[in-house]
Amino acid sequence: MSKKFNAPNYIIVLGTTYSGSGAIYDYLSGRGDLYDPLKGTEYQLPQMPNGLMALEATAQDAFHPATADFVLSQFLEITDKLARSRSPWRYGKAYSSMIPSFKKAIGEFVEEISAAKLPMNWHWRRLMQSQSPIMHILSKLKNHIGLSKNPPQTRLLVSEKDLLFAAQALHDKIFKSGADGRPVLLNQAGSGWNPIESTKYFLNRKVIIVTRDPRDQFFEIKYYKRASSVEAFIDWYKEMKRRLEKINSSDVLFIQFEDFVNNNIKILDKLCEHVYLSPNITSNYQPNLSKKNIGKFKKFLSKKEIDFIESQLSKYIYDIK
Repeated sequence: MSKKFNAPNYIIVLGTTYSGSGAIYDYLSGRGDLYDPLKGTEYQLPQMPNGLMALEATAQDAFHPATADFVLSQFLEITDKLARSRSPWRYGKAYSSMIPSFKKAIGEFVEEISAAKLPMNWHWRRLMQSQSPIMHILSKLKNHIGLSKNPPQTRLLVSEKDLLFAAQALHDKIFKSGADGRPVLLNQAGSGWNPIESTKYFLNRKVIIVTRDPRDQFFEIKYYKRASSVEAFIDWYKEMKRRLEKINSSDVLFIQFEDFVNNNIKILDKLCEHVYLSPNITSNYQPNLSKKNIGKFKKFLSKKEIDFIESQLSKYIYDIK
């Protein structure tokens, strides 16, 4: 029986690109006893390029004043794109519509992690501008005669430790207010390749990593992501496994997608024990519906592709009976 007082603040489900993690998320979401603020929409702020991990790297070993200011500006750009709604002509995740406090909290977070702000012109700003030769000459002329705009604030980052605390407070601010004491369920709120570092921005979390038979994973990536080289996929899969096999943390549970579907009751007990949930609460998730996603490769991959994957990744092949 789960110990309620040990329940994590966050339950994070991670995959590694079409690895079947949606099945575990569907089970947890379908229980009805977790707070699911984004309703399945992936929360990408930690691992997104120019997201929290990039900020932390810059605050630590990669620190330089101009780099810090550049990364902060890119962070604000990516949060704007995550906040807005998607349309046929632009990317968006609609975080603001699901988390009304998102934009305000991000603004407060950036203020908190800015150790200093000094108006100054940096060369990187000029390098990043896309100006025609005429506009470039006009800008130089304005600078020469003193008609240029006031220089923007150049921000420095706080220490890596202070940034981490600020990121944890940011997430508590935007997620826990509506949780009413329930664990917060988040889908892909981190990197499936780097689950410890990418999820440390959530205080008291449990992480589930979902892996999958490489034959079905290659089919899905080939179909949805237009990956065409099975040889390159072998290298990609081996590198993924190399990184995951180094992980040894009580916060992380590995689940094989096929096991979750075929041995659902047994794996559910293990999953519920990991996240301190009662296994007696039913979910509207139906594992039998996921069985159609096991062995799909047989219909869509060539014999050459299948044989090559089986020869190179034999220890990761799931025995499909």
